[in-house]
Amino acid sequence: MQFLEDENRFYVPNPDGGEDIGEITYTRIGNDKASIDHTYVNINYRGQGIADRLFDLVIELMKEEGRKVIPVCSYAIKQFELKPHLQSLKAEY
Repeated sequence: MQFLEDENRFYVPNPDGGEDIGEITYTRIGNDKASIDHTYVNINYRGQGIADRLFDLVIELMKEEGRKVIPVCSYAIKQFELKPHLQSLKAEY
């Protein structure tokens, strides 16, 4: 499975050319924050860890850029709850 980066998102393209299999979008805010706005995985591909990998890609990028993350979408909020080691990266509005 191929994970690609586009402007303000990571995604998994559909090899058949249809709707993307999954995506996560983020918005940079100022010089030191970003929000994770949206996470989606096609119902036929759920349960395979795709959303986890997409989330991890955003987190890795934000660490590289020195940004804190504001979880906005329900998936990102849940990930910050489940992964205590990420608390130092969490930001508020």
